Amino acid sequence: MTRVLVAAAVALLACAAGAADPAADAAQGYTVEASASPPAVKVGEGGKVAVTIRPKAPTWHVHPQAPLKIRFEVPAGLKLERAELGRKDAADSASGSPRFETPFVATAAGAQQVNASVDFFICSDTACVKQVKSVAVAVNVR
Repeated sequence: MTRVLVAAAVALLACAAGAADPAADAAQGYTVEASASPPAVKVGEGGKVAVTIRPKAPTWHVHPQAPLKIRFEVPAGLKLERAELGRKDAADSASGSPRFETPFVATAAGAQQVNASVDFFICSDTACVKQVKSVAVAVNVR
């Protein structure tokens, strides 16, 4: 129920905003960065995939209570510990640039790609707009 109320309030705020095009402004207000550490592993070795939502200016922020979800899709050559992460999984929940990580293990050689769909709300003083961003992370397995 709380999530529904927060989402409704965020949507209402977005509609009431005076900006000419809040969606276009919001899409320019952040970057989503993704990486693998290490970027190259041997079969049987592990690493981590990380996703960071980074607002570009102090006027933008990731809404601290609105729904946030990251869904990973991986090829058969990698096995993720968790294919879905949420707000509670942030490495530093108080950070203005929330970072999320999930461990992986390489199961087959070759170029592997992890795809992540990041679903969150980016806000300014005048608008909150839902964003869905896709990013890809390359992992080279030897």
